[in-house]
Amino acid sequence: MPAINQRDAEHYIATNGQFTASALSGSSFKKYTVDAGRLNAEEYAKLNEATHGEEWVYVVFSYGTPIAWRVDGADWYVVSQKFSVTTSKHQNLTRRAIADSLQGVN
Repeated sequence: MPAINQRDAEHYIATNGQFTASALSGSSFKKYTVDAGRLNAEEYAKLNEATHGEEWVYVVFSYGTPIAWRVDGADWYVVSQKFSVTTSKHQNLTRRAIADSLQGVN
């Protein structure tokens, strides 16, 4: 998994590429075993429901906590839960990457 800077992370997120950019990372999993990190019960339930029994899932993490995911063939989900200032920046970066990918920018 390449180590990159956070500016370049948008491209990797938009293309579901594996990366590590300090505390921000993204990875694809086959038969993902849910790790809640710091997710509250509501967001954890959404992650568990979305990934249960699915073959492939791409997950974006901030400090080891899933902050966004996309199950193969489905729409993206970005958690609405608030964390630290840095994780909020990661969530916003992820939202930009998703929007760019939907518009074909990346």
